[in-house]
Amino acid sequence: MFVRFDAKTGVCEVGCWLEPAGEGRGLITKATGLLIDWAFTERGMHRIEWRAASGNVRSINVARRLGMSRDGVLREAAPWRGKRHDLEVWSLLADEWERAR
Repeated sequence: MFVRFDAKTGVCEVGCWLEPAGEGRGLITKATGLLIDWAFTERGMHRIEWRAASGNVRSINVARRLGMSRDGVLREAAPWRGKRHDLEVWSLLADEWERAR
């Protein structure tokens, strides 16, 4: 899904949650790739972001498989289950996606 979608600035954030039964099949990478392609080719977006808790290796690996670059870490930005977690910000630019296709 698109967590944020700002057509005016050309920046959006894509994200997802997956039930454990669906893990390990490439579903997130494929579905997110389709959303990214639509955002760039149909909506003319310039930048797509992906945020993942620093300890969420599976989510970070999705960003890598999609060709995203790690922009940085938002320290203790995400409260979850009574604790604050660091969030990694990954991004992909339209021209990078086009070159990778």
